[in-house]
Amino acid sequence: MSPINFKTLGEDIIAKAKKWGADEAEAVLENVKSFNVDVRKGEIESLQKSVSQGLGLRVFINKQFGFGYTSDLSPSSVDETIKKTIELARLTESKPWQGLPDFGPQPLSNLDLYDPELAKVPDEKKIATAREVEKIALSLDKRITNSYGAGFSNGEREAGLFNSKGISCVLKATQCGFNVGVIAGEGNNMQSGGWSSSKRFYKELDSIESVAQKAVKVTVEQLGPKPVPTKKVPVIFDRYAAPSFWAGILGALNGDAVFRKATFMTNSLNQEIASPMITVVDDPTIPRFVASSPVDGEGNVTRGNVLIDKGVLKMFLYDSQIARKAGVKVNTMAGRGSYRSLPSASFLNVIVQNGKDSFDSLLKDVKEGLYVKGLRGSGTDATTGAFSVGCNGFWIENGAVAFPVDGVTLGGTTLEVLKGIDKVANDLDMRSSINSPSFRVKEIIVGGRKG
Repeated sequence: MSPINFKTLGEDIIAKAKKWGADEAEAVLENVKSFNVDVRKGEIESLQKSVSQGLGLRVFINKQFGFGYTSDLSPSSVDETIKKTIELARLTESKPWQGLPDFGPQPLSNLDLYDPELAKVPDEKKIATAREVEKIALSLDKRITNSYGAGFSNGEREAGLFNSKGISCVLKATQCGFNVGVIAGEGNNMQSGGWSSSKRFYKELDSIESVAQKAVKVTVEQLGPKPVPTKKVPVIFDRYAAPSFWAGILGALNGDAVFRKATFMTNSLNQEIASPMITVVDDPTIPRFVASSPVDGEGNVTRGNVLIDKGVLKMFLYDSQIARKAGVKVNTMAGRGSYRSLPSASFLNVIVQNGKDSFDSLLKDVKEGLYVKGLRGSGTDATTGAFSVGCNGFWIENGAVAFPVDGVTLGGTTLEVLKGIDKVANDLDMRSSINSPSFRVKEIIVGGRKG
């Protein structure tokens, strides 16, 4: 991808930073090629091809910290960035926890994240994919009345991470995907929805027809929602709605918030916070998966970590500096957005493990309840643990879907919801960085609306 040899440049930057006064140094180099097209009603609304590159540099001097970055990788610009970052570090306050992670170089797994064939796919074919998925979606059902667009995007990323503790790694990865969104109905009875497919390898993308069909299905099935009364009933979270819920839980597990006692989970380590049916892992080591990586944002080799084991909270999310600040010894996990970003505690690929029940069994003994298809947010207040979120889906009567509902709310506390899970389906579909099967909560207060 890049004509610059990242390994040579990265190691040279570290050597210069040390020579010019840094006690410790870390360099992140990045080169990204991206393509993105958006179409609506067959016409191109935006088309973008870009190549970006840059250097992000962290240095530490007597536990003082400096950070700088540049998009210019010419020798003079790189040298200037090193010098200015060192100057900046000398001006900052020394803090005992500041510094590079304690680990050094480790062997990396080959997770097969780079598709060499992606670069050979003509732009015209990507544009045609976006047009075709929209065209098919608009033709599948007479109730589809409009489109809010379709798109195709892909990227190739080469990234290197180097530090003064001997870490020197360069990785290449690709990602591609396409999507479509449609509108059904008219007047006061309109619903919107969409679907997408995203993969590391171009040939593994879902078919255009299947994405169009799914987009249409999730849209038209919500037409004609009816009001429901406010009451406490069983609630089923669909596998594609569930990740929004789990995102709120993960936010409450941030190690910095725990250290500051700013999360309701602060005193919950090794305590039962959820149903024994719930086990949650963070595993970014799955080959070819869109959320996988052999290293995290600090250069640490990734591994599977158990966050919740049969309902018991086993760990919080820490990066190296926050763990050092908090005085805890844990497997750290750090994310990093780009060379312009600092590493910070993060999950990488969260998987709520499959249960033993079929999805149908979640419904069959529900006399009256709610099947949630979409959440408008996560619902969890990370500080207090209060749970409140708007949603749409279907009302359940006598073990079967009865009619669509919209504009309803779920309320209570997050721990009540977690501990109230009484069935977990075996329908996990791995799609993104948070993945979950469908699950049922014994009772949640559903706030309805007047008809």
